[in-house]
Amino acid sequence: MYCKLALAAIAAMSMGANAMVVTNPTSTTRASIKRDIKTPDPVPVAGQEAAVELMKTGRMYRYNVANAESSVVSQCEKDVADYTGHKYCVALNSCGSALMLMLKCTGLEYGDKVISNAFTFGAVPSAIEHAGGKAVYVESDYNHVMDVPDLEKKLEANPDCKHVLVSHMRGKVGDMDAILEACKKHDAILLEDCAHSLGVEWQGKHTGHVGKVCGISSQSYKMINSGEGGFLLTDDPDVAARCAVYAGAYEGLASKHMTVPGPEHFGDLPKELPNYSLRMSALAASIIKPQLLSLDERIEKYNRRYNALTAKLEERVGEHMSIPVNTPGVTQPVHDSIQFNLGKHFTEEMIQEFLDECAAHGLPVELFGHKSNARNFVNWGFAPADDPLPMTGEMLSRACDCRMPLMWDDKDFDDMAEVLSEAIESVVAKNA
Repeated sequence: MYCKLALAAIAAMSMGANAMVVTNPTSTTRASIKRDIKTPDPVPVAGQEAAVELMKTGRMYRYNVANAESSVVSQCEKDVADYTGHKYCVALNSCGSALMLMLKCTGLEYGDKVISNAFTFGAVPSAIEHAGGKAVYVESDYNHVMDVPDLEKKLEANPDCKHVLVSHMRGKVGDMDAILEACKKHDAILLEDCAHSLGVEWQGKHTGHVGKVCGISSQSYKMINSGEGGFLLTDDPDVAARCAVYAGAYEGLASKHMTVPGPEHFGDLPKELPNYSLRMSALAASIIKPQLLSLDERIEKYNRRYNALTAKLEERVGEHMSIPVNTPGVTQPVHDSIQFNLGKHFTEEMIQEFLDECAAHGLPVELFGHKSNARNFVNWGFAPADDPLPMTGEMLSRACDCRMPLMWDDKDFDDMAEVLSEAIESVVAKNA
């Protein structure tokens, strides 16, 4: 008997320091995780070296170069535009700046209404407020995307609204064909927030081509990481010219860009528009540039792990949860995190018990509808909803969110599946 116990102890220790996973369902030992859920993607060595070399020269201001071709920011803009398939690209200090500028560059005036998702990050209504607009929110469904019937309803109720800003929150893309059709019907300009959808394709093209303008992000928890940063992308030359000037291309500095239109589109804009100094630094661009080379490889890795994780969850606890389904038309998803909705039989108390169970076993899971979550529209006191949003509120009350750090090992995601499944099973058993 003592020999068997010793062998069992040795076997348990050999499973590694990061987690212990139970293979015997009758055992009381629970899986746990000891990895940092907020581990960001590291900067490649090439990016580190480029940043150091740049700092040696001191030329971190994007326009402190002889010409556009020698600017690392201009080179980075070209690489981003080539990847997404857009004609014009302007690098900025954040995606929030890109969203604000796309509104101003497409004619938003102070007090104008902007229709957007009720489920998104607080930076989106913040950008609307920053641009001088007033947000009008559209319901989001259990697949975490814009509800098209409610979009039609809001456009009908707000005939003076000429901007629709659709946010692809957590890379989830709604029915863009139907959304575009609704915008055309009501003579509204469609814009896309692609902060979370770098690499995601709709009908075989990168997201951001259905709308007139889009913005992507290089904030640390996105597919490219420069700490902070963003890009405005468009095929419209007038929008691109205005954006470059607003961002800080004063006097004749637009000539030091490779992905903006010719001088005929700038005219007197440097004298007519304010300079908001929203430029991306050369340091950020030097860090981003090499990351673009590995995007497709990292997307494949994220998606493979996501598919394996969701298959395990659906098989084991699928009756207690639902996982958002990609909209038909999404030809390439990017799953760098997992979202799921706890079943409607979960009470508010049970949901909190589930979150506590996960946290106790090393896995912080966020509830989108939590009273402190910046993705919960009730927390946007600076841009409150005028109308009730019952569909979104119900969804958020049981919608959970968990990052899938690239630097974790495949085994860690087996452990994640165990922790999530065991937490659900424990709560269900406790409340049977």
